[in-house]
Amino acid sequence: MKIDSIDTIPIGIDRNEVFKISTGSSLTAENVMIKVTSEDEEGWGNASSNGVTGETIESILKALRSMRSRTEGEEIDIKENWKDISEELPKDPAALAGFDIALYDLKGKLEGKSIADMIGGSSDGIITDRTIGHMTKSETVEHARTFVDKGFQALKIKIGLGLMEDVKRVRAVREEVGEDIDIWVDANQAFTPEESITLCQKLKESDIKFVEQPVKVDDIDGLKKVTEETDIPIMADETIKGPNMAERICKEEIADMINIKLAKCGGLTGGRKIVDIMEEYGVDGMVGCMGETSVSIAAGAHLYNSTPNLKYADLDSHFMLSDNIASGLEFRDGKLWISDEPGLGMKVDEKKLEKYRIDLEGES
Repeated sequence: MKIDSIDTIPIGIDRNEVFKISTGSSLTAENVMIKVTSEDEEGWGNASSNGVTGETIESILKALRSMRSRTEGEEIDIKENWKDISEELPKDPAALAGFDIALYDLKGKLEGKSIADMIGGSSDGIITDRTIGHMTKSETVEHARTFVDKGFQALKIKIGLGLMEDVKRVRAVREEVGEDIDIWVDANQAFTPEESITLCQKLKESDIKFVEQPVKVDDIDGLKKVTEETDIPIMADETIKGPNMAERICKEEIADMINIKLAKCGGLTGGRKIVDIMEEYGVDGMVGCMGETSVSIAAGAHLYNSTPNLKYADLDSHFMLSDNIASGLEFRDGKLWISDEPGLGMKVDEKKLEKYRIDLEGES
């Protein structure tokens, strides 16, 4: 596949409301959209500025300039390209993710295949959660009721406001939505191992599916301790930024489950590498997101449908944005549906990209 040109468009779209978690708050989601062209076809990708990998709009654009210099005008193989760039730019997984997704989208269009067909999978509907950030108990319950009334069958509650306050919020949501709605909780590293164990004990009666990243990102021993001493499954998120750590988590049974986020692991190629590890060790997990637009959400949905080991989908960041810059992804009958059109199956509105473009000095 020969790459004719690569364009980058930094954008900022306000969220519907301020999103608060343990590690900070945000009103605007900043992303870089990548357009790769070949033979009059266009492939689109989405690189997310985020605090987990430490990448900013500026660092993403810098990394993408490097990728463009080595690939524009060249014949490339997606997997070999991913390997070379991941070794050359190990601190830029979100930038690589956006480029990798764009290449898959382009290749699918050139070959007339959906990404699901390319990586193995289906276009079945996906049950995704709706995430509730840090807010008061009454606000949490109000949001939960609104989302359930809209058809969502799973809720993820961000915790970290204080152990007992969090327990009260989760219990109140369970009472409000009943037994048929899945509830997940995500601590975003808010607790010590001892606090995490106590938290899990107090949440047992609320029928929680799992607790995500209860301890600090580098507290591997603490994460393993919580996993061993609690009945509620523990999911590793921020701790895992690529296949190597994913394999260690699985091999040493440090956590029960894994959260794959394309922006952490370098896109669909990196995501499939982690899926291969999960399948080898018989470990289940989730596909998550980090403030991306529906372009990246569609890529995550294709990945989800490529393996039965991904049991959960946290693919809701586009619902939190005040505008949608692409069509082709639908939420109906309580599920997220991807298109079976070639590539991602997404149509990007370039007029909206211009509307939300971030003007940076020195960027064209």
